[in-house]
Amino acid sequence: MIEILKRIILENQELISGKSLLARNYSIPETDHITVLTGIRRSGKTHTLYQIAQSLDHERVLFLDFEDERLIALNSLSDYDCIVDAYKTLFPNFEPVLFFDEIQNLNNWHLYLKRQHVKGFKIYVTGSNANLISREIATYLKGRSMETTIYPFSFSEFLSFKNIEIQPKDLIINQPKIVNLFDEYLQYGGFPEVIKAGVDEKRAVAKNIYNLLFYKDLVAKFDKDDYLLKLVVSKLSENITKEFSVTSLANKIIAVYKTSVPTVTDYFNILPEPFLTTNIYPYRTSFVQRESKRKTYLADNSFIFLNRIDTDKSRLFENLVFNFLQRKYTDIYYYKTTNNKEVDFLINEPHTKSLIQASYALENYETREREINSLLKAMEELQLETGIIFTGNQSEELTKNGKTIQIIPFWLEALKT
Repeated sequence: MIEILKRIILENQELISGKSLLARNYSIPETDHITVLTGIRRSGKTHTLYQIAQSLDHERVLFLDFEDERLIALNSLSDYDCIVDAYKTLFPNFEPVLFFDEIQNLNNWHLYLKRQHVKGFKIYVTGSNANLISREIATYLKGRSMETTIYPFSFSEFLSFKNIEIQPKDLIINQPKIVNLFDEYLQYGGFPEVIKAGVDEKRAVAKNIYNLLFYKDLVAKFDKDDYLLKLVVSKLSENITKEFSVTSLANKIIAVYKTSVPTVTDYFNILPEPFLTTNIYPYRTSFVQRESKRKTYLADNSFIFLNRIDTDKSRLFENLVFNFLQRKYTDIYYYKTTNNKEVDFLINEPHTKSLIQASYALENYETREREINSLLKAMEELQLETGIIFTGNQSEELTKNGKTIQIIPFWLEALKT
């Protein structure tokens, strides 16, 4: 095993030093703790590790990707001391910085990291399983780690990846070009491989990413029936951004496939594990009221593009806004007023409480009135003076009943991250 590890260490040092990398909009804190990067597959976690590694002398980099089949044999060993031993035979006068990619594939990884951290090693790790990683961090690495979630590209990163630099004057004279680019981002999402692909190849590339996640991180890992799991994801995609109960979801599936509510619930509950979905709940003081209904969002718009026949920009838009907000805030709900009107998002941070509607287009009178009146009612109930409506490309500020609503083109806001 030592010889295999030596080969992999040297290969990865050479690979990383030769990489040309796009700077991501993340600030990874400098810390003496273990740095843990989590997030969906192909979102750029490895890329971020490469960036950090490039800031070091390449001899100090001990980088292992635990999806490398040559490392499977490690799981049969009683300990993993051979990892650092292999490095030391190559570089006896250096202290390595440990970079471990997709760490969840290493058995008892948390125990090994804890032991190496106690020894004083600087450690960076990534993982693609939300519950596994977070649970074991909380249980075994509490007080020893700092976790950062890496997401698919933001709109500003999307533009940088395409080598498009936006100057302040472009917001005025080149606005149509920016809006067209935003519409591309809206439909196809932020996975780097999908962005890079030609229009005719985007669906195939997105499907490859989705299938890897679907079959490896869901079907195989949890031993699930792939057809039933496809039905669950398909029904969620049809109803993306709509409030629902898991029982109602199950009943729709039971109508076409012999199963049960508990089984569908079990399938539904594993979807956040590989970061495929995120659920948000109504803003309620009662736990039962809060948990009975929810809305679900997909990690990237390319997955909606794959799982829907029609292009529904309103749902793509709301999903995109949610993923934007998720990068900035940890406490996100949706809000139902006392007369059952809905506001898409309520940010409930310690020093920030704000209401946000996501509406791609407000030209339709009924849509405009619904969005504005729902927002005003919620602002009144929560005693907030201002509210926001993100739109595709409409800008306005209006005042009504002493309340101010800012209507903001979302592409303009998205350029800030």
